[in-house]
Amino acid sequence: MTHPPISGTIEPRVGDNLVGASVSRIEPIWHMVGLSVLRRAVIGTVVVAGLALGHALGFGSAALAQAIEPVQSANLPSITSSTTSLVETLPPPLADPALQEPALHEQGTPEAVEMAPIPDFVPEKRTGPLNVHVFGDSLGDGIWAGLYRKLPKADGYKVTKHSRVSTGLVRKDFYNWSKAVRQIVAKHRVDVAVVMIGTNDRQTIVEGGRHALRSQGWEAIYKARIDDMTQVLKDEGAEVYWVELPAMRSPRFGRDMKYFNTLFEERAVANGITYVPTWQRTLGSNGKYSAYGLDDKGRKRLMRTNDGIHFTMRGYVKMAGFVTAAMEEAARMEEVVPVVELPVEPVAVSPLIDPITGATIKAPVATAPLAPDQPVAPSVDQPDAPDAPGDQSAVSGTPQRSERAGVSEVASTIAGALSDLRGFVLPEPKPGRADDLRQPAE
Repeated sequence: MTHPPISGTIEPRVGDNLVGASVSRIEPIWHMVGLSVLRRAVIGTVVVAGLALGHALGFGSAALAQAIEPVQSANLPSITSSTTSLVETLPPPLADPALQEPALHEQGTPEAVEMAPIPDFVPEKRTGPLNVHVFGDSLGDGIWAGLYRKLPKADGYKVTKHSRVSTGLVRKDFYNWSKAVRQIVAKHRVDVAVVMIGTNDRQTIVEGGRHALRSQGWEAIYKARIDDMTQVLKDEGAEVYWVELPAMRSPRFGRDMKYFNTLFEERAVANGITYVPTWQRTLGSNGKYSAYGLDDKGRKRLMRTNDGIHFTMRGYVKMAGFVTAAMEEAARMEEVVPVVELPVEPVAVSPLIDPITGATIKAPVATAPLAPDQPVAPSVDQPDAPDAPGDQSAVSGTPQRSERAGVSEVASTIAGALSDLRGFVLPEPKPGRADDLRQPAE
């Protein structure tokens, strides 16, 4: 009996159902092979293919059994369906890397991309010069001249003068500093404000009446004007340095200036600004007013003018040095990081438990050696024992135990604990060996 040749060709492709392809190719053989033989052959083929796929996909024995079980109990069409579902779980094939390499090279993508290092954090720096503005009266004029020389523009400073001769905080009708400061900060950026004022304020304040110098009303109004001027500058972010009035030649005039200084210092502390002392620094070596003093190079020079109030240029440079020193000190204080001590919480210590008996082990407490002149205290939990013959410790005051007594007691306590709990007995120590913890003879 002749059979027609197999019609058509089957070309293998990735993802094709190979089991279904085999069935379609042996379809003409069904006419000559019995159904039972054919079924066994197909089932064997499916089992072998399932084992191969399970190994390729990393299936465990349980998963492979679940995949094979329906195949063994299914008929021929179900065999093809089960195998198809198993093959479709394979991931899609990747494209040929050789076909992708030209695209990568065309885009200029390197084979290994190196990450750029993360730059260190750099705090934002101030842009432009440090703007130093000077406020005050004629002494403020001199401070500005000294700061102009001490803080040159080449070093990143810009010193601006706003001082006015013959002005003060008392006569608002002549010059209103409260209004002037607000206009200045609205127009200029003030990083540092230096204030030196007061020599023209020995006058009556007219505000809700007349208030004589040093009266309670005068002092309250004057403090309020100091606070107002300071607050306007602080609100603009300026560091305020209030300069103390210097020593004066006239005793009467000097007493009033010292009174003003007490108010300036009090309000500087209350407002959190820097107070720059100058009075003691402008006295002579004998503690009294002197027109002469030492300049920055340590040479004795004329520092004060003939009126006994103002300074020469050397004197103003010396006064400006007090301000710059305060600025440097404030900068150093900002760089210091405060150390915060965190509260230490007590740690609970668990008792030591013997793993064999379950009993609690009491940790031995080492006793410190007694001082030579300290008598031995009697034991609390033991009765006093009669003095041994020849014991002269109570008479001489010398302790009976040596300096190693505490170590010996600890060693004996540990040895006793080991012996009681574990039946462990320490060997007899030999003299001079490391485990010889016996107390030496006195």
